[in-house]
Amino acid sequence: MSVVLVTGSEGQLGLALQATFKVRPLLAPLFCSKPMLDITDSGQIEACIKAHSVRYIINCAAYTNVQSAEQETPTCFKVNSLAAGYLAALAEKYGIVLFHISTDYVFGLTKGRPLHPNDPTDPLNQYGQSKLAGEQVIAARTTHFYIIRTAWLYGEKGRNFFTKMVASVQKGDMIQMVDDQIGTPTYVYDLAAAIWEIVEKIAKNNLADYPSGIYHYTNEGVASWYDFAYAIAAALPNRCAVIPQSSAGVGLKRPYYSVLNKSSFRSIFQIKIPHWQDSLALCIKKWQPQ
Repeated sequence: MSVVLVTGSEGQLGLALQATFKVRPLLAPLFCSKPMLDITDSGQIEACIKAHSVRYIINCAAYTNVQSAEQETPTCFKVNSLAAGYLAALAEKYGIVLFHISTDYVFGLTKGRPLHPNDPTDPLNQYGQSKLAGEQVIAARTTHFYIIRTAWLYGEKGRNFFTKMVASVQKGDMIQMVDDQIGTPTYVYDLAAAIWEIVEKIAKNNLADYPSGIYHYTNEGVASWYDFAYAIAAALPNRCAVIPQSSAGVGLKRPYYSVLNKSSFRSIFQIKIPHWQDSLALCIKKWQPQ
């Protein structure tokens, strides 16, 4: 069986990949958290690849604290760019197919239409700059790669927007949420299931049928952060006020409109993408009050 190395396996997406892996005759997952594998150490990565005859890598490891990245920029770039380069170079050396998770933060000020993978990038913060640098070094150093940009990831477990909103609703807090930043909430288990399906398709078929490059994956539909927060609050037993506000006073630099165009993803991989409202309903159904 082909070994699939999953880095950052204890992060939000890594845990979702563990939870959504189903018995697949062609694939054997190797889940590695940071204590098990430091991707900023090229020697560690190579030793792991050689010891386990790795055929695929899904890189979920990342520095993701957007605000802290402004003060911890060298660390952010070390994880998101330098380490990505190590993975890419080793993938090329050993004939490995590399999957790398990126973000809508690589975009800057946009024109209010869904963004294609080849649209110009212009990150507004250090986190976005580091992720863009990671994309560029992967494209430069390896042949068979799939960069998957996503956005607004959430799930019923861990620290994310959904669980933070649930906690606020349970406490009866008044929630103020920006209504002028537009994107698409993405259920992390939908993304995880899609990634496994892609790996399996590639393992079963001709690699040339699935062109390397950058793809976009979020759930379908469009929402503001206010829309997302309101939908969560409205579906819970408790009630609290959700108040819209402008992002002008928030101080967090991010794209105002980052709806991602997924047409190439749908066309190439033939995977159905759920609407964000349907996935949120599923998330709430699976969520159990603490």
